[in-house]
Amino acid sequence: MCAHYVGLSDEEINLLIAQLTGGRPVAEPESPEEYSQQEFDYPEPEDASTERRIDVYPKSVVPVIVPTFDTAVGVERLASGALERADLEWGYSSQWNPQPIFNTRIESADKPIWRASMEHDRCIIACRWFYESSGTETRISERTGRTIKQQYMFTIPRMPVIFIGGIHRSHEYSMVTTRANASMAPVHPRMPLILHPTELTTWLGPDYMRLADRSAVPLDAQPVH
Repeated sequence: MCAHYVGLSDEEINLLIAQLTGGRPVAEPESPEEYSQQEFDYPEPEDASTERRIDVYPKSVVPVIVPTFDTAVGVERLASGALERADLEWGYSSQWNPQPIFNTRIESADKPIWRASMEHDRCIIACRWFYESSGTETRISERTGRTIKQQYMFTIPRMPVIFIGGIHRSHEYSMVTTRANASMAPVHPRMPLILHPTELTTWLGPDYMRLADRSAVPLDAQPVH
């Protein structure tokens, strides 16, 4: 499960919203090699070593892109005012689990804890890259000398911002996941529901389940040392 990503600042989220609702058409990718966002003038990511890096973990409060409409109905296009920024805490609280539930399987949309959010309150998580730990591979920690799971950083070539499907309620949000594609499967059997900009309207509308297959997303995995 994904429990760590590098997020964007409030200002960068505001810029994304302005870009996405500005009326400029975005060409659909014809192949994984063209799966990029070069149509947009997004800010380049800060260097990973700078203090401006925004590491996000469960229970973090960060800006998320939420629609101003009911996602059970959707809209034909993301016009001005259709999206807004909301500061939400990563993870749903529950009576039976003291820890937040921060990943939501798209196949579990009908479960009581997710049902209302999946129908009416889908949202968009924007990040620079995300991390996942291998289910089988380990390494020796340089800090502690102990054996730990090998972690990988995932990016998309030529894509400075990654959009991920999410859901929200009140002050909380959860990241939606799906079955891993060929790029992700060697590390983990699940992956975030990564969305191309042309798919955001579909994700925020009634036909969102057709986005469950993410086999076309070209992920690049780099081991974290």
